[in-house]
Amino acid sequence: MKTVASIVLAVLLAGGPGHAADLLLVDPKPVAVTVQDRDGHEHASSDWSDDLVLVHFWASWCGSCRTEFPAIETLQREMRRDGVKVAAVSIDRMGWPVIDRTLSALEIRDVAVFHDRDRQAARRLDIVGLPTTVVLDGRGREVARVIGTGNWNDPALRDRLRSLRTSGGL
Repeated sequence: MKTVASIVLAVLLAGGPGHAADLLLVDPKPVAVTVQDRDGHEHASSDWSDDLVLVHFWASWCGSCRTEFPAIETLQREMRRDGVKVAAVSIDRMGWPVIDRTLSALEIRDVAVFHDRDRQAARRLDIVGLPTTVVLDGRGREVARVIGTGNWNDPALRDRLRSLRTSGGL
């Protein structure tokens, strides 16, 4: 398991915040969380496909989440054919009316959106700040994460995502 010191060292060696190093690799570990779609149906992380899935935790009241969401949508649209999918998980306590207003205001259409109403998924994944993106491989294991705002348009970050998609047993 990675220690805090090794994560900090990895960030420093890769150039610090704002670089592809924001994609922090972790020892693969199984993930078992459940979120809801807008119809109230539950979706377990094990239900997601064999693609690389970016589980992006956000909230309508999070300014940096709102700022980066259009880049997340662009990444989804442009990398879908590369086997990369985004599952945006809102932790808004006010539910779908607030989520839908935010998605409409930001013109988000191409990202699958879910709700973590009771924040159990966020707790199970040790999400301590927003935004945070957990990267799951095709076996449903966390293999990386981005803590804070990611530079989703960065070609180096996208190359690393493609590399994770083609390696790691996918």
